Amino acid sequence: MNIHEIKGEIEEKYARYTARKFSVIFILLASLIALAILVTPLGTASLSVGDVFNSIFSRGSGHADMIIWGLRLPRILMAIICGMGLALSGAVVQGVLHNPLASPFTLGVSSAAFFGGMIATAFGVGMGLNVGFAFLFGMLALFLIYRISKQRGMTSETMILCGICLMYLFLVMASLISGFGAMGGIPLLTGNLVSSSWDSVSITSIFLAVTFPLLMKYAWDLNAMVLGDDTATSAGVNVNRTRLIVLALAILIVSAIVCFTGVIGFVCLISPFIARSVMGNDHRFIFPCSALIGALLLLGTDTLARTAIQPIEIPVGMIMTIIGIPFILYLAVKRSGFY
Repeated sequence: MNIHEIKGEIEEKYARYTARKFSVIFILLASLIALAILVTPLGTASLSVGDVFNSIFSRGSGHADMIIWGLRLPRILMAIICGMGLALSGAVVQGVLHNPLASPFTLGVSSAAFFGGMIATAFGVGMGLNVGFAFLFGMLALFLIYRISKQRGMTSETMILCGICLMYLFLVMASLISGFGAMGGIPLLTGNLVSSSWDSVSITSIFLAVTFPLLMKYAWDLNAMVLGDDTATSAGVNVNRTRLIVLALAILIVSAIVCFTGVIGFVCLISPFIARSVMGNDHRFIFPCSALIGALLLLGTDTLARTAIQPIEIPVGMIMTIIGIPFILYLAVKRSGFY
């Protein structure tokens, strides 16, 4: 077999490899669109699929239009955007730390960002500064984890243990602020999407639209880092800079989300784990796959939260915790090695 035949065989295998990955992404995208259409009529005020299509394509001022445009669509879009953002952030953290138990939630970053948003609300600042405060506290949590873990050799397990401690610390402080009545417009500690609006959809979608392309830009660098820092450095990757940039982007999108939803755990843990089991270690496919799985997961659980015990609504954060605890116990015991 000559060099041209070998090259052709490699190209053919790579084409089949990428085709399978794109097929999975297409199926997930089609499933997300179908789920969004199916859940729109569901709720306390039951509507038909026909009512939904009529309202979307010929918007009027009737009762159905007010329900769909004022309540259902913002909440559905918010679930999709938040699910994508949280899953992306989890894929980044797992890619950097090489640990399936790592996520912004288990590292305490989500709780710290939420606490920062509550502090900003207590001072009556605008939403832009709210996200800024949340981002600063999220970065502070990451810095504290780094400094504490460095004293113990900075293994990923040590960082997660430190992160869990910080998570509870910031949640306790947030509870104290909540007890003093300084909640303002910030959601309760158990995350929910009740207060979703077109404003929150617009703001979070902007942050997602900015961070996602930037993360995709660093996908090759993260692929190299999976092989080890020395290998990545020899391939021309500035490991420390890449690690800092992608973690900052992950914290930024989490900060924008928790300011509107509160702390919704486990989406950022479960979605990347499933995506990595399907896509392997190629972050070019892990990122979009994680985002779509996260959107499906959060949209499905939020629909369950608002329809399971009507007219009572269960916070989606509680349902995600019920799903996530057995999952994280499975990971802790099994520790299937993806890295």
